[in-house]
Amino acid sequence: MKKFFFTVFILTSFDLMSQVENQNFKTLNVIDNIEIREYPPAIYASVTIKNSNSNNMFGILAGYIFGGNENNQKIAMTAPVHMHQNNNEKSSTMRFVMPSEYKIDELSKPNDERIEIKKSVTKKYAAISYTGYNNSEKFKKYKSELQNVLDKKNIKTIGNPIYLGYDPPYKFWNRKNEVLIEIN
Repeated sequence: MKKFFFTVFILTSFDLMSQVENQNFKTLNVIDNIEIREYPPAIYASVTIKNSNSNNMFGILAGYIFGGNENNQKIAMTAPVHMHQNNNEKSSTMRFVMPSEYKIDELSKPNDERIEIKKSVTKKYAAISYTGYNNSEKFKKYKSELQNVLDKKNIKTIGNPIYLGYDPPYKFWNRKNEVLIEIN
């Protein structure tokens, strides 16, 4: 009986993740295993914390979308979750993409003052994808691979690489991760 409930839980989890809205982008070009993408404006909820781990930031942002805001507004989870290591490497930023159905003035003000709601502008990025659970070694490997291809093609980058995570921690198979870096 336990095996049955575990199987139902796993299948339900996969079904729920297939219903999550993914951030919109347009692929402009493919170079080797690198995609050149254009991301249109999007609204993000973000939090920046010094010397913190991603679990703390995730909890803060999850609190916001699960109703931790002025109007107890529930906001659907989307993918991917963005992780930025800031220049000084003493702080990190996590961003949740807000569902495309919302305009910025339709989102309730966060109860937590550390959360910022901002709209981005159209930007171009280079991206490389990889599978499995992410860790710092994998991120460094794919960041280096991405940078090497861009250097060979004389494509200039802007800022630090961004980690994109598409899957919840309980998804075991077919996990999707990406390294993204803004290009000039």
